[in-house]
Amino acid sequence: MKYFPVAASALLSAIALVAGSWAGTAALTAVVCAICVILALGWPQLMGVTARRSLSAVILLAGIVAALGAAIVNEVESLFFWSSVALAFGVMAVFVIQVLRGTGRPHRLESTLGASAGVVISTTAAGWVAGLRYPAELVGLADGEDALGVLAVPGLALFEDWALLDVTGAGGDLSVVGLAGISLAVSVLMACLPVRDAVALPLVLLGGFAGSLGTALLWGELTLLFSGLLGLVAGALIAAMRRFLIIQGAPAATLSAMAVGAAPIAGMGALVYFTERLLFV
Repeated sequence: MKYFPVAASALLSAIALVAGSWAGTAALTAVVCAICVILALGWPQLMGVTARRSLSAVILLAGIVAALGAAIVNEVESLFFWSSVALAFGVMAVFVIQVLRGTGRPHRLESTLGASAGVVISTTAAGWVAGLRYPAELVGLADGEDALGVLAVPGLALFEDWALLDVTGAGGDLSVVGLAGISLAVSVLMACLPVRDAVALPLVLLGGFAGSLGTALLWGELTLLFSGLLGLVAGALIAAMRRFLIIQGAPAATLSAMAVGAAPIAGMGALVYFTERLLFV
């Protein structure tokens, strides 16, 4: 039961991201902001830092600015611009807060490093919004128009003739963000299995991979190469977090445990966005 808040936070965050991706940019932005609230409340407590209220405010504001910036920009090149700005000013604000605390205060270095890490995680969560908008929404596709008309998604070969290895699925309603969210949710469920690491870690990887491929075959319009890669990344992230928790133990405080669960889900946003930028040509 000590790991329940961690698992519940991670699973609910992933499910909320999937639902938000179907509802649209505004709903997904609200979900990302809610995840930033969880991080802001629990992260300073988790790190054991001082000046928790002010540092929580910095982490929250940085995440919200990054998410809102990704939601309102009109150019592809600017999707992650506000994340960079929020990260820079957030880390700067953390240092200013430490200076204003005066000399001789305890745990100054730990507070600075811990709060800066929280700012990094909250600003990378904006990648979920950027990933949803990249690039179909920004090129003005009409409703029902095929997004692959403006994208070339690499597959298992340079030129593919097999439909199974080319564009998968018939629905076309599932975004990359939704696919990644489902992969994370499946990986979290696999990570909750009460088995030893030698069995659990491969299962988590396999669960993320299989969940991504199966979902893409049913609803997606992506190649198996992209879907499988996304699933493996999601599975590896959750497997690493599971191993870390087994070694370190779950945080005692509920808010801290929830922040630990939400952190890898938030960080996956940047991986989703930059994977799209690398593989969508």
